[in-house]
Amino acid sequence: MFSKIRQSGLSQIKRSRVFPTFGSDAGLTLIEGLVAVAVIGISIAVMSPMVVLAVATRVQNQRAEQAFQIAQAEVDRIKLIVERGGNYDLNIALTPAAVKSTPDFNAAPGPVPAPTDIAADYSVTSASARGIDVDNNGDNDFAVQIFRTEGSTIGTRPIAFDLGVRVYRADVVRPGNALEVDQASLRMTSGQGQSNTNPIAVLYTSVIKSDTERSLCDYYNFINDANGTTVPTPSEC
Repeated sequence: MFSKIRQSGLSQIKRSRVFPTFGSDAGLTLIEGLVAVAVIGISIAVMSPMVVLAVATRVQNQRAEQAFQIAQAEVDRIKLIVERGGNYDLNIALTPAAVKSTPDFNAAPGPVPAPTDIAADYSVTSASARGIDVDNNGDNDFAVQIFRTEGSTIGTRPIAFDLGVRVYRADVVRPGNALEVDQASLRMTSGQGQSNTNPIAVLYTSVIKSDTERSLCDYYNFINDANGTTVPTPSEC
């Protein structure tokens, strides 16, 4: 009997040596904890610039999309006014007399200069841009500059002209801040990119009233005047 108990005790001791047990409070050593912290820190340091770059680029692209929608809305608004006809006043700034077509908007004999201040409504001077509050928080988010060539008119109503729309960030349009007229390029950036100085969206197009019997003649006259050519007009003109 005593011999069996002794053998059982010895077998338990042997098993405890071969398969040691650990308490429930066992954990990482200090060295292992420091290594884990170091690995996490290095991972964050490597990933942070990429996250910042991705977020800034996403914000830039979202702002550019909003700016393009604003520019397109202004073009559509003006085209609709011209197409409807009647006794309308576009209330748009005229370009200098030497600027006759869209190629002149950004080059000699232009360019049409960038705006220097923000107005509450549309302005008849290209130096002012209309403020646009997208999120209705009381602060302007964008500044849209609209201008046109003299083009062709019936009486005082413009019926064919070249139209220019530029959309800037509102916070960069202020007196003394020299702005550019070429559209800002969209690229990976960690900041505001070229939108600090350049318009975010630019649309140049021709607006022509096309639903009257003289529309074709007006178009020929407009093309000849804008390009300084003498293309023969149809006999009906």
